[in-house]
Amino acid sequence: MDELQIIIRSGKCDWGKCLFCGWGPAESRKMSIHDMKDLIDEKFERADNAEWVKIFNSGSFLDENQIPKALRSYIVRKAAEKHVGRLVVECLPKFITDESIHDIESKDVKVYIAIGLEVADDEVLKKLGKGITTTESFEKAAHLAHMHGIGIRAYLLANPPFVKNVKESLKQSIEFALKHADYVSVCNVFPHAHSKVFEMWVEGKWKPLGRKDFEEMMKEYKDQRIEKYFDEFVHPPRWREQPLIKGATEKELMHPYYGVWQDYINRFWEPDASKDTLLFIPCSFRKPYFSSQLHKAIFSIIDGLEIKEKMQIAAISSPGVIPYEFVNYYPFNRYDWPEWEETPEIKKKYVEVTQARIEKFLESHGKHYKKVYCYFKPTAESYTALKQACSKLGITLIDCLKEGTYEEIKDEKNPLSLPQALEDLKAAMSNDSSD
Repeated sequence: MDELQIIIRSGKCDWGKCLFCGWGPAESRKMSIHDMKDLIDEKFERADNAEWVKIFNSGSFLDENQIPKALRSYIVRKAAEKHVGRLVVECLPKFITDESIHDIESKDVKVYIAIGLEVADDEVLKKLGKGITTTESFEKAAHLAHMHGIGIRAYLLANPPFVKNVKESLKQSIEFALKHADYVSVCNVFPHAHSKVFEMWVEGKWKPLGRKDFEEMMKEYKDQRIEKYFDEFVHPPRWREQPLIKGATEKELMHPYYGVWQDYINRFWEPDASKDTLLFIPCSFRKPYFSSQLHKAIFSIIDGLEIKEKMQIAAISSPGVIPYEFVNYYPFNRYDWPEWEETPEIKKKYVEVTQARIEKFLESHGKHYKKVYCYFKPTAESYTALKQACSKLGITLIDCLKEGTYEEIKDEKNPLSLPQALEDLKAAMSNDSSD
């Protein structure tokens, strides 16, 4: 085994004020010492000859209030018994003392303390709310650890808020960290759901680096002691409070939550490589979409076709482009765009904004798909936006509803759910299956 990770619920971090972290202020669950020991025993059953064992406890391993002294020593002994190559624990500098380090000293396993330096800039550290208030405190802790034969891993952030020049700041931070640490882990900042930096993303004051930008910035660093982590902490956007977003005005259309989601979908979500066909469909009044009459009707056709296995489905609505795997995420499952409230002006704005969102989606992911289909009413603003986006990008858009069919049923209730329209959808998809 190359690596084993163990997460211990040890209660709140002593500091808990870092702007990019949601664990410190939110994490209050704490296991008993007996449960911690049982967890360690269970996990270490798979640790034989592991190259790395990493202990994460959302705080400081050397904080007696989180990980008791006896358990610290026990973990190190277990690592030695299992012939672990390197054991890594995390800690704030304030808890790294001659006394506490004694608990993790070992001749049989190499122990490292990981310290979240984040950035080698005292002013930025203050703005980030870090428990490490100065680079000097990191330097002293690293020196003390090395005196006891303990290694140091420095965590750095590739794109923290408040730095004037992201690339230059990272370069200076890496140079500083390598002087005092055995390893440097550079992580792309992807904020926890309930952190202040997440709020900055929502407010448009900052945003995380995409993969391409991160890799471009990191490509010059070849030192084997530098580890690079882009998406280890990436997750779909989450909000603690989930109010209903209701209305058909520009305020709802441009809701900041939608902006964060579209940014995430375009720069962090990766489509299933096995799906080479894209089908755009409308949203529905009922949420989540799959509970609606319309979507049930659409899937009653698609589920029976061979093409289903290679099809990516995405809805288009006021929040933008929504890959189907996200339709039950907030706010896609908790918004209401009452069409009867639409004015000519908001319809025009809807087409403009939605077209731009579709273009960004297709620019990011369109290369994955050999064919792009749609199933909309020809009169729908979403269809107009989609058609104009595809035309601008030179993408052939295949309609799954014939104009003649729609003319016959346009005055009926829920026309896209009617058998005549669904037959058109089935025929279009069946033709693709036989290609």
